[in-house]
Amino acid sequence: MVTASSENYSPEENSVIFFRHVKRDLGIPSTKQMVRLVDTVLSRIQSGLNEEQSQQLVSILPGPLQLLAAKNRKNEQVTRPIAHLDELVEDVYQEDRKSGSRVFKTEVHALNAVVVILRKLDKYLNLFSYNFLRFPVVHGLKQIPLEGN
Repeated sequence: MVTASSENYSPEENSVIFFRHVKRDLGIPSTKQMVRLVDTVLSRIQSGLNEEQSQQLVSILPGPLQLLAAKNRKNEQVTRPIAHLDELVEDVYQEDRKSGSRVFKTEVHALNAVVVILRKLDKYLNLFSYNFLRFPVVHGLKQIPLEGN
């Protein structure tokens, strides 16, 4: 199967493609739930960044992703940076459990969603080239086998 290179598209087009692929790959029928999920992942990443790093993250994101991240910058105070992938998954899973419309049945589903979202952010927006995620998180993501991506 031939896929178009993300280098052929503008950052805004890549963000639209990103959302479309995340929704498809996770099988989430609701766009609202999918956006909430992406927002939760971005929010958790940002909560471990200092002001300068958070500002840099917002600046590299296109369109809708930038709006989500900018909103999160105003709402978050710095907590602990994410040291391992399982911490991020646990946080995302707990946030989903608190929501009125849960997306995940198990923590394994949350793990799959976090992996898909972060890998797509890297594929379309080159997220891993920046120092927002610690090495163990990125290394953990790269160790998980791809399922048809």
